[in-house]
Amino acid sequence: MKYLILGTGGTGGCIGGFLANNAKNVTFIARGAHLEAIKEKGLVVHSFENGEIELKNVKAHSGDEEFEKVDVIFVCVKGYSMNEAIPVIRKAAHKNTIVIPILNTLSAGEKLGAALPDIIVLDGCIYISAYISAPGEITQGIKIFRLVFGPRENTKVDMNLLKKIQEDLAKSSIDGVLTDNIKCEIFKKFSFTSAYASTGAYYDVVAGEIKKEGKYREMFIALIKELQKVAEALNVKLSDSFIRDNLDILDGLTSDTTASLQKDIKAGKKDERDELIFDVVRIAHNYGVEVPNYSKISRNFGYEHDV
Repeated sequence: MKYLILGTGGTGGCIGGFLANNAKNVTFIARGAHLEAIKEKGLVVHSFENGEIELKNVKAHSGDEEFEKVDVIFVCVKGYSMNEAIPVIRKAAHKNTIVIPILNTLSAGEKLGAALPDIIVLDGCIYISAYISAPGEITQGIKIFRLVFGPRENTKVDMNLLKKIQEDLAKSSIDGVLTDNIKCEIFKKFSFTSAYASTGAYYDVVAGEIKKEGKYREMFIALIKELQKVAEALNVKLSDSFIRDNLDILDGLTSDTTASLQKDIKAGKKDERDELIFDVVRIAHNYGVEVPNYSKISRNFGYEHDV
């Protein structure tokens, strides 16, 4: 099968890099100096699982050019760039192409599905810590690499094809999990990312500080509990171990890990505060759920509406 990685940052670079390292047909969409380095020298992934992955003669584009149709598209852009991805998806997709969004939002699949009604759009999430460490280079920060995907409600798809994708991921040292309840899985993943990024950005602290007993960890737990209330309002069934599971993920991070939202805010770059923080307040307001800590953090980062 032919794969397209739309957004070759830490997430997309690892997905595509691991697949290509297993001789899968992969095309990468990137931009700027990162794209130029990949086109000139190839892509390097500093990996826990596979050591140094050095890929030469990589197929990489900006997305503006014409290129071959593909069977699977992993959309790995930031939430604020999702609309820019739509024309590239249209260009790359044939009638049976599978699109799997891997974004830090609760509604990526829904929004892409509405914009691309003639294309099969699933939904997905990922557990990984990785980043662009230099142009043309990706560094994987922790060993965990789990990609969860599945069909959205009322989406017709060939399950044998999804099992083939899962098989390709497994052979490429990626823990590919095919689920029939992707809505719940996305909420669980979003919850950790949102609570961790919100805490780290609000206090400007690294994971090691949030892992310690004290006000940072207490804030993280308070945010997780508020998300539990939002899940109940959305009729998302979470496990009884939801809080403990999120604390286990937190405690598994290396002490110097910093959320990408926090890095982007400090660098003055465009960031995902709207998707990771403000969206929680919007949803809570719509369902009459009180989220005082999310409201406080949202106001700190410029959100004016209060719940």
